[in-house]
Amino acid sequence: MSSLLNQECDYHMHSTASDGSLSPAALMAFAAKQGIKELALTDHDTFGGLAEASLEAKQQGIRLLPAMEFSCSWLGITIHLVALWPQGLTPAAHNLAALQAKARWSRAEQIIERLAKTSAPLELETVLQYSNGGVPGRPHFAEAMVAAGYVTNHSQAFRKWLGSGKLGDIKNHWKPLDEAVPWLIETGAFVSLAHPHYYKLTRTKRNRLVTAFAEVGGQAVEVVSGQQDPQQTQSLLCLIKELQLKVTWGSDFHSPGIICPAPGRYAALPEACVPLSQVFNL
Repeated sequence: MSSLLNQECDYHMHSTASDGSLSPAALMAFAAKQGIKELALTDHDTFGGLAEASLEAKQQGIRLLPAMEFSCSWLGITIHLVALWPQGLTPAAHNLAALQAKARWSRAEQIIERLAKTSAPLELETVLQYSNGGVPGRPHFAEAMVAAGYVTNHSQAFRKWLGSGKLGDIKNHWKPLDEAVPWLIETGAFVSLAHPHYYKLTRTKRNRLVTAFAEVGGQAVEVVSGQQDPQQTQSLLCLIKELQLKVTWGSDFHSPGIICPAPGRYAALPEACVPLSQVFNL
C-alpha cells in the first residue's frame, strides 16, 4: 500500500446500495477526506444510491458522475462494465436499471432454491437483512452464511458455495456482451470494460475479451483498478492504444479496513488518464 499515490479522481466504488459497507452519503464524506474531487458511484446494476450520494457530494464539493457497474456475460463468464452517464440519466437508463434489478431478483431466488437442497439453506428474508432490503448479491449471501455458522468467513463462503463455478454462480440471466454494450450506449451511457485483470483469463483470452468489447462498440477500458500491478497496466495500455479506446480508472472501493485501497489510491496513473470531466467537457 505504501507505493500507492493519492489521486483526485475515482470512477469505480460501491456503497450499501449494492455490496459496499458505507452508505452513499458516508462514502462521499470518506472520499472527500481522501482528497477526491471527482468520482463515479458504480453500485452493481442500480442507481439506488445516487440521490443520497448527490446531496452529500454537493456538500463536499465533489463532482459526482451518474454511473453503475453493469453485469453481462461473455463466453459463459460474468463480465462487468462501468457505465457512466456524463450528461445525466435518461428515462431509458432508468428502464435499463429496472430490468437489471429484475434479473438480480431472479438470480437471488435461484440461489435460494439451490441452497435449499444443500446443508446450507437460507431464507430470502434472512439474506435481505444484509442488503438493506435491496436486491441481494452474493456478498450478502456470504454474510448470511457466516451468521448462520455455515462458514467462518466470506472467503470460505465463496470457495465452497458462491464463487466461480460453484452452486451460487448463476450466469445465464445476464445479457451477452454484444447485446449489453449497444443497449447501454442507446441509453446515453459511456461504456468502459471494468477491471480486465480481475477475470481469471489467460493473456490471450483477456486480449480477446477487450477486442470483442471494442468490436461491439465499447468505448473505454478501466486501465487501472485498485492495487493493480503497473506491468498489468502497461500491457493493457498497449492494447487500448491499438484499439483506439479511451481509459477510465478506479479503486473498486467497497469498505474501509479490507484488502482494497481507499478511494483515489493507485500506483502512478498513465498520462492517458485524463479526468472525465475534461473528456466530456463538463
